[in-house]
Amino acid sequence: MEKPVNSIRKSFPFLFLFFNILSAQDSVGVDSSQSPVIKKGEEYETVLITAVVNPVNVTPTAYRLSIYPRNHPAEPFIQKLFFPGEPIQIMLPANILNTDTLGNVAKLEPLGHQYEHQYRMFNSGKGEIKLQPFTVLVPGDILKLTVLEAGSGSPIPFSKIRITQNGEMLSDSKTDSSGYVRLRIPVSRNKKEPVLMAINTNGQFPPWKGRIDIQDGVHEKTIQISSLTLEKGETIYEVIDDLAPFREGPENGAALLFFLNKGDQVVVSKVAGDRLFGRVRIYLDKQEKYHNISGWILDKYIRLKE
Repeated sequence: MEKPVNSIRKSFPFLFLFFNILSAQDSVGVDSSQSPVIKKGEEYETVLITAVVNPVNVTPTAYRLSIYPRNHPAEPFIQKLFFPGEPIQIMLPANILNTDTLGNVAKLEPLGHQYEHQYRMFNSGKGEIKLQPFTVLVPGDILKLTVLEAGSGSPIPFSKIRITQNGEMLSDSKTDSSGYVRLRIPVSRNKKEPVLMAINTNGQFPPWKGRIDIQDGVHEKTIQISSLTLEKGETIYEVIDDLAPFREGPENGAALLFFLNKGDQVVVSKVAGDRLFGRVRIYLDKQEKYHNISGWILDKYIRLKE
């Protein structure tokens, strides 16, 4: 028979463990009422960053939005993928944003083609931060164009710029008060052929036309415009409608040289019924000089310039 003392000694470790468990449960119960974790959650503040994307004649497969501090672009707070039609919203802890003025950057990457990446800088805040809308355009190369007067080098402001290729409109814009404009030329054009640029100076100078090569990426170009010089027996006519055909011969089926647009000028030297023969001044980009191209145009497309 086992002695009582030995039995108590053998049970002592189990009793000790039992009381320790009870003590630990009591301790957890007391601490939980004063838990700093719950209190921290109650004070936790977030910010909702929202954006609107407007695609123009394009269909990206998805959008990647990155949020990062302006001074650490390689260390984004978050990157998230959104599909077309899905609301673009990102929630972050408010206190992780950079507090510097415009210290945060949102980068939008439309996917599925060579779309241009876009950036929006913004301040830190609470509640909701609405980014400026993003507009996704057809992928294009960028031409930074400046239009100047050949004689003085002064800028020619508010000139109308049109870029076409085989009659298709590629870009249509206007220079600012300093003669500058930023043009987007779609990459879908035929890159093996030059484009035709037309500059209308609103009567200050004869409309300028030139065939130019558009480089990939971003590049700059300056165009200098001078007045026309007439030879004996020549008269200046003005085109009164867009897409007026300028042909190699007087026949209706003659080869098309190019289309003229409203405001373009033709220096006419011969009239044959309802058809006029003349020249149009074209600037050749590779040769960096003007070249006169002669052809025929119907009288219904032009009128004598006053």
